[in-house]
Amino acid sequence: MKRLVVVACLLALAGTAGANGRAPGSRSITFRRGMETHVVAGVTFGVLLSEDGGTTWRWMCEDAVGYGGIYDPYYAATASGAVFATTFSGMKVMRDRCVFGDTGLGTKFVSTLHQGTDTSLFAGMVDLGDGKLYRSRDDGMTFPVGTMPGMINDWWSTIDAAPSNPNRVYATGYRLKSGQPKQFLLYRSNNAGQTFSPLPITDFVTKENSTLEIAGISKTNPDLVFARVTLEDNSISDAIYRSTNGGQSWTRIFGKRGAVAFIVRANGALVAGTQVHGSFVSLDTGTTWHQLAGAPHINCLAESSAGEVWACTQNFGVMGVPSDGFGIMKSTDLVSWSGVLRFQDILGPAECSAGTVQKDKCDVELWCGLCAQIGCDPKRDCPNLVDAPPLDATPSVPPDGCCSGGTHTVPTTLALVMLVGVVVLRPRRKRR
Repeated sequence: MKRLVVVACLLALAGTAGANGRAPGSRSITFRRGMETHVVAGVTFGVLLSEDGGTTWRWMCEDAVGYGGIYDPYYAATASGAVFATTFSGMKVMRDRCVFGDTGLGTKFVSTLHQGTDTSLFAGMVDLGDGKLYRSRDDGMTFPVGTMPGMINDWWSTIDAAPSNPNRVYATGYRLKSGQPKQFLLYRSNNAGQTFSPLPITDFVTKENSTLEIAGISKTNPDLVFARVTLEDNSISDAIYRSTNGGQSWTRIFGKRGAVAFIVRANGALVAGTQVHGSFVSLDTGTTWHQLAGAPHINCLAESSAGEVWACTQNFGVMGVPSDGFGIMKSTDLVSWSGVLRFQDILGPAECSAGTVQKDKCDVELWCGLCAQIGCDPKRDCPNLVDAPPLDATPSVPPDGCCSGGTHTVPTTLALVMLVGVVVLRPRRKRR
């Protein structure tokens, strides 16, 4: 009982930065279509926005977006500047840099979101009485096309349109029926999502806890598609599969004991990253792999149109994952990596007017506490931080044998979170 009380007290001290028990970490990277100096970074304590290519960042808390708990939204940033996010109460959109409001899909839960290479925006609906895949071609104002490939209440994991052919769309999910094993779903559309046909899944090795996801599609060949099976061993391992015939058959090409981030680059190279088991590149569509020496500890991957590979990396060392010193890093050659985002350097909350959740909740109530916990410069009047010790005076995470192999120091409260919190090393989406 005494141990439980101590743990509860430490977690209570963690407050905002712990994000419901999770240590601060980056989870996703999204570039604005046509203006990639605007970047949206999903983190475990909300979302970060940059309008100068990652030089400076502003913070919005979970409440401003409209979600909470151990959850990571899908984001999309369109050419108009709109930012879309999946939340518990429907897909939300922010068009004024401050307020996330409802879309035409209402308040039903959207489990996945994808922005096509044309003007299409796809959403997978998961709610009682619905199980459709919806498409918008007017920047999310309306979603007139709704197709049900399977059955009501099917759960959609991913939707992905081929970059070279917007009419080719792949979708994955699963179906739950009482008393029956989990049934995995894989569909393909050749007419931009108006109709879908099922694809075989017998080549995949899955377990009850697994999910089946589209991990990437070749930029030049819509038939060359890659899928990820998470938790293929039912507990920790991920695997990557390849299809060269539009999903008719699949070959396992990569696997590691841990979460695997994956990307298909514009030049055809494949990159698979992990946090603790190294990162790898393949130049022959996955037949052979070569380890990337000196790569950071990778949790997500994205590529800009300029050919820069951006990665979610380890800002603080925690639970056996050494610190990279940055929450996001980038590389053009996969050999040298430069820092893009350091949590301590966040300028402050996004500047919004009174009466918005961003101002009244995130800015006024939460920013100073978050700033103290991640060790940033408050950049504003935070009276409670006047006597706070400087970052380099706070204790570091313990060395190898306990919780971290890195020497990067962290604020005291955050160190406590890392010692007692359960760290989720893979993105968490809402599940049944």
